[in-house]
Amino acid sequence: MKKLNLLFILFIFLVSNLSFAQDESSIEKEILELHKPTKKIRDSIIGLQKGIFSKIEIEKDSVTKNQLILQLDDLENAKDQNDINELKLDFVFAKNHPNSLRSLSLIRIPVNRFIGMNFYDTFVEVFENFSSEIKNSEKGLEMAEKLRYFKQSKVGSKAPEFSLKDINNKTISLDEFKGKQYVLIDFWASWCGPCREELPYIKELYQKYHQQGFEIISIAKDDKTDLWKKAISKEKIEIWRHIFTSEDTKSVTTDYFVNGIPHKVLIDKNGIIIGKWKGSGETNKHDLQQQLKSIFDAE
Repeated sequence: MKKLNLLFILFIFLVSNLSFAQDESSIEKEILELHKPTKKIRDSIIGLQKGIFSKIEIEKDSVTKNQLILQLDDLENAKDQNDINELKLDFVFAKNHPNSLRSLSLIRIPVNRFIGMNFYDTFVEVFENFSSEIKNSEKGLEMAEKLRYFKQSKVGSKAPEFSLKDINNKTISLDEFKGKQYVLIDFWASWCGPCREELPYIKELYQKYHQQGFEIISIAKDDKTDLWKKAISKEKIEIWRHIFTSEDTKSVTTDYFVNGIPHKVLIDKNGIIIGKWKGSGETNKHDLQQQLKSIFDAE
């Protein structure tokens, strides 16, 4: 009798797992169908980008080359918008499939990417709609932790405090700037090409607004201090504060939900995050410039 019971339990286990696998397989097919329109647009944009990259490589005229670079930037913005449109579809799909781990992965991956930056409330709403089994799974608990860091680092939140040694071995505490200065935290690295390409315009902003109460803290995700210091010297950016993140101090990047660089955070005099930019590009440059202009021209 006991043997029959064990066989019955084993049978139920195998059937339920087979059913789960079939459900997930069916969901995967639905997702592929759902993504067909956005995939077609994405593939088209990538094809156009490749064509422009080829032209840039052989173009000698600097004016024409800059025009091509701007076209690339426009295409990148179009690709981002297409990804945002896809994410909106994924939110609806995930909400309609609350018992699926595959549905969870649809929102778990973009939560810390640029495309998800302005959708905190939607991420929370969709995640809370998942079944207890999904929310308490390994990936579910991972998602919950991501949302916690997302919440504390989004625009409108109190900026996470830190107290770290800078390049001159002086302690920098975010608290020391409260009531005095606006602070731009620039997460970067010496090996990051887009980060270094942005430094000339960051330097312009510093020189323009520093006397009016604008400070920059660059936090590096570098591997070697010598390369970090060499980059600072070469780019001539010793004029503002610099922090190197080691294994002991990398929690600052976690607290600010930094997963890729460049990543910038603007903090007001009250210690509140008022701006956040992930990635590079002309749109981000323009938005940061306009926000600083509106702050300091008004004072």
